[in-house]
Amino acid sequence: MSTARAIAGNTAIQVAGRAASTLLGVATVAVMTRHLGREGYGAFTTAMTFLQFFGILADFGLTLTISKLLSEPNADRKAVASNVFTLRLALAVALFACAPLLALAFPYPSAIRVAIAIGTLSFLQMTLSNVLSGIFMQQLAMRLVVAAEVAGRVVLFGLSLAAAQAGAGVTTFMWALVAANAVQFALSWVFARRLIPLGLAYDRAVWSRIIRESWPIAVSIAFNLVYLKSDVILLSLFRPQSEVGLYGAAYKVLDVVTVIPTAFMGLVMPILAGVWLAGAKDDFSRKLSRAFDFLTIVALPLVAGAAVVGRDLMALVAGRDFAESGGLLAVLVIAGAMVFWSTLFGTTVVAVGLQRRMVWAYGIDAVLSFALYFLTIPRWGAYGAAWSTVFSETFMAVATAWAIVAKTGHAPPLKNAAKAVLAALAMAALVWLLPGWPVLVRIVLGAAVYAALILLSGAVDRDLLRRLWRHEAAV
Repeated sequence: MSTARAIAGNTAIQVAGRAASTLLGVATVAVMTRHLGREGYGAFTTAMTFLQFFGILADFGLTLTISKLLSEPNADRKAVASNVFTLRLALAVALFACAPLLALAFPYPSAIRVAIAIGTLSFLQMTLSNVLSGIFMQQLAMRLVVAAEVAGRVVLFGLSLAAAQAGAGVTTFMWALVAANAVQFALSWVFARRLIPLGLAYDRAVWSRIIRESWPIAVSIAFNLVYLKSDVILLSLFRPQSEVGLYGAAYKVLDVVTVIPTAFMGLVMPILAGVWLAGAKDDFSRKLSRAFDFLTIVALPLVAGAAVVGRDLMALVAGRDFAESGGLLAVLVIAGAMVFWSTLFGTTVVAVGLQRRMVWAYGIDAVLSFALYFLTIPRWGAYGAAWSTVFSETFMAVATAWAIVAKTGHAPPLKNAAKAVLAALAMAALVWLLPGWPVLVRIVLGAAVYAALILLSGAVDRDLLRRLWRHEAAV
């Protein structure tokens, strides 16, 4: 099977699965926001964000590291997978044991503290599922990840609906999340063992190798915590939970959007690493350019569309009480577009072995972003947080792009990106002229117009699409 066919097949499966998962996730958010209201959903968002600090630290760069190590020639796949999983388990248990204790130092009401304690179980399972995804990335078997995720989302939606009908509070919704992530982890474990017979293992030499590969990513992730999650934590300390709820609802839509580059680059990273290690620089440049074009073509209409339909979309997703968060969504989606490019170049940084040299950039971004959050959130609240997030994501997109261009001597051409900009603006103008139409109709019509303009402009290689359809292309 050609590389292009493998990527195309996995991407198609992921698109279908992620679409189902996204719909279930949106439906779950709709249930929660309508039942809990701004303040209740704000409390849930605060608890989730607090736990995400520990979840991100527990990653330790191991998801990318396992994919890279398994891609090496003559790799002992069982030893690598088992030792990485065991290291992740040890880190996760240690970190999540600290979360409920640290929460006592924050001026949160008891409901949030209890939700944090319950949520540690949920995040432990999610963290273990995430490291297993590195195996599926390397094996180009992301369909299994999608299957496990969809199953978990089905459970979460069903339990959330039952909790809302029973008039339950925030802690019950957190227990629903625990059950859903338990299902997802159990399926991920079964699927992973079909590919590699992993288990618990401790080999000092293997752990040393894993840590050498991971620590620069881990340090970068620690800095990422500051500019990725400080916004909600500071917002929860300086502003009412109802405002956190508005911001959290808009950010949830952003989280859905940014799954796309993460999933796509999870497939592409082992391939980029392979061709780079083989010294095939022309092939590397071609693959990087195609990945850049794809992510750019997907990102730009999201920014243009959110500016036009953000308020109506949030009212549809979260209820009329959350329509105000549409303005926040329009700002946050700009940061989301930057995530597309920072994910592309940041993942490529790992593929070409530059993660140690990039620690400085993450450190500078963390300092500047925290300063911005601290200055803007007390005065401007959620909008200060949103615009500061745009700055932090833009900084990392530029820094990682600069690093890759300097290392490889290749900058992806911008011709197709310019065509995508014009197509996105034309789409936004059309949707703006139809304010009375239902928001879903406007979104579908805008997407169709954008896709047609992209094809007509030649931003997408139609010959490549035809060859992919016939399973003849090689990236």
